[in-house]
Amino acid sequence: MGRTVIPYSRQMQYIDASLGQYRRGLRKPDQEIFDELIRTAKLQVQAGVMASSPYPIDIMLLTMMIDLKKEILRLKKESEALRKSE
Repeated sequence: MGRTVIPYSRQMQYIDASLGQYRRGLRKPDQEIFDELIRTAKLQVQAGVMASSPYPIDIMLLTMMIDLKKEILRLKKESEALRKSE
């Protein structure tokens, strides 16, 4: 029989749980940001399943970076629009 592969969503839960001590060590505002990043990774679970990476943390971090890049681009567009309206 082949070996059983742990579902990606369960691997995400393990990673989240294993970072619990790290999270508790963060300052309260940083804990909120950490929680938001974890939520961001969980929103893209379908993409993580498709990646089938042996290291799920890599996919979680990539998802977080994609979301942060989207936010940066949105803020840049808003900033440019404000400059043009002046």
